[in-house]
Amino acid sequence: MKLGKLLDKLGELLSADRRRQREKRDKLKTLLKQMKQQQQELQESLDQEEDPEKRAGIALKLQILIEQRKKGIRLRQEIKKD
Repeated sequence: MKLGKLLDKLGELLSADRRRQREKRDKLKTLLKQMKQQQQELQESLDQEEDPEKRAGIALKLQILIEQRKKGIRLRQEIKKD
């Protein structure tokens, strides 16, 4: 193969990789929005709940969701840097 054809194939490969990264970043964005909505709902239910056992369960779910969301945000930022 000539150099021109090799460079064309390389460009196609790179563009496909970038396309996949963009799709992954967009999916993460929608997922993070859903997680933020769930976080707000859990916070509201935590504020309204009076039973200490139920509050502890909701608080645990909320803390897990917050940590997962932080991890997702970091991953999205890493993909965006590339």
